[in-house]
Amino acid sequence: MPGKAKKTVPPDQGRKAAYVMRNRAALLHSTQEVLAVKGQAATIEDIAEHAQIAVSTVYKHFKDKDALISATILNAFAEWEAWAESFAMQSKDPLEQLVMPMRLFVRLNKTHPHHAQTLVNYFAVVARIVPQLQVKLIAHVTALNKAKFLKLDDPAAAARHFHAVITFAVIDQVTNTKATEKDADESVCAALALFGIPEAQAKKLAFAPLPKLNK
Repeated sequence: MPGKAKKTVPPDQGRKAAYVMRNRAALLHSTQEVLAVKGQAATIEDIAEHAQIAVSTVYKHFKDKDALISATILNAFAEWEAWAESFAMQSKDPLEQLVMPMRLFVRLNKTHPHHAQTLVNYFAVVARIVPQLQVKLIAHVTALNKAKFLKLDDPAAAARHFHAVITFAVIDQVTNTKATEKDADESVCAALALFGIPEAQAKKLAFAPLPKLNK
């Protein structure tokens, strides 16, 4: 039997879709910049003005402000994940690859202060999209468990609990002027018990020298 003919996208339609995606990406970055400066006081009008578009154009992409902020946070987190993973892949040790992004996450206020401040300012929004923010961590922990690097009865639950601990460690780094990087690493070290990692090994993973961090 002949194979099904592939659908072809008309050139004009393809160009339009690419144009819409570029505009959406630009809007998300503009929103990120406004949120970093104005926090919860930011309005759709502020964002539209900064992005140099009409307010009606914002609503063509997102139904309301919460949807725009949720998408902005998810986009920023995806960019951060790619950045963090570039450091994790410098190691060949599976557990170091797991822990490195976590150590970078608790340093979010240092490396990506706008992201950290947005997490604090819009925590109610963040709380609603937590399952999406945890997807890669759960998959990573599940894979390590399957490969016998971890021995967990419920790797997904362990990953969710771990994510909660380090998220609040980030918040502490933002809101507590006395919080130190050592405090951040201690949070990671303590949370590694959720993965059944022995204390001595957890300390080695959580306090190992970090590479030079460039954004």
